Amino acid sequence: GIVCIDEFDKMDVKDRVAIHEAMEQQTISIAKAGITTMLNTRCSVVAAANPRFGTYDDLTNTADQMDFETTILSRFDMVFLVKDVRDPDRDYNLCKHMVSLHAGEAVEAREGPLSVQELRKYLSYCRNRCDPRITPDAAEMLKNHYVSIRQAMKQEKATIPITVRQLEA
Repeated sequence: GIVCIDEFDKMDVKDRVAIHEAMEQQTISIAKAGITTMLNTRCSVVAAANPRFGTYDDLTNTADQMDFETTILSRFDMVFLVKDVRDPDRDYNLCKHMVSLHAGEAVEAREGPLSVQELRKYLSYCRNRCDPRITPDAAEMLKNHYVSIRQAMKQEKATIPITVRQLEA
């Protein structure tokens, strides 16, 4: 399964602790009507959050703009930065598209490089038939790169942790 969380930065601290348990131990503890139990939570988490001050600042370190504990950040395998670039032509085309959608005008449907059916077949094939392995040389290169990143983090006091979880991902 998959869990999608929007406005992750506005989530209550207690809820962040709960999601932390789900991401770390892949379980959720429930206590209702005198019954306590643990449920498995084997799913992926996709979360979207805004920068600390609402707008991304190109002059500030990205790590300084994230208002999260390193313990929760380390639970994510990947972190992507999506910037809202201010471009008048792009803004105009986006606005034109949104207005036409709300006006009920016909919008040209475009399909990507693969149809949904082809993508499903491809993913099914990969799940059933692909079992990638890295070569010993690639493994050695990966180990050396991981150690060098960790050493650089120690010297620079980085606030976004690189842990074994990222190495495994």
